[in-house]
Amino acid sequence: MTQAEILTLIDDELFLDNIKTELSDQKIIWKDHSGTENSILPHQTAINNEGVFAWWQCNEAGKEHVHIRLKERNVITWKPPVDTLIKPIFRDGLLYFHKNYLIIKYKDRHYQRLFIFNIKTLKDEEIILNALTIQVKIIDNDLFLAGLYSGEDFIKITMHPDHIERETIDENYLRQRNIIFD
Repeated sequence: MTQAEILTLIDDELFLDNIKTELSDQKIIWKDHSGTENSILPHQTAINNEGVFAWWQCNEAGKEHVHIRLKERNVITWKPPVDTLIKPIFRDGLLYFHKNYLIIKYKDRHYQRLFIFNIKTLKDEEIILNALTIQVKIIDNDLFLAGLYSGEDFIKITMHPDHIERETIDENYLRQRNIIFD
């Protein structure tokens, strides 16, 4: 499914909530009840093989949210926590489904944050990484995370259906297995 088609699904979902939007191939825009502009861009969307889809909703007042539409037509809203900014920023962000998990990466003021949200248990977990910029690589059920600069952390997260396991790794581990971040 193309990202433009995902935008159409999201637009349909918003229509069911009586939200009047402007839809193009490039974005969805609307004003909320307080007159604040909201938008969704194609790269801020994700869909899995079971028809569950998610989107990062930008809000000019800083009330950013991630919405996840489950198969049962239930929509879950997750508010990205922030420590150092008034609002989170999706620039260089990531929304990506892997089986039961939605991986959410976004920028706080000085560094990126990464959360793994289990869509079956509805629980999230922040993966703390000593890094300003997080590189991501998924191979099978393993999520590899690395800082961009020398001296920053390398972590392997194994995603099981009901839990995740975290392991600290190093550059040798990655090199031996020929794991390269794109």
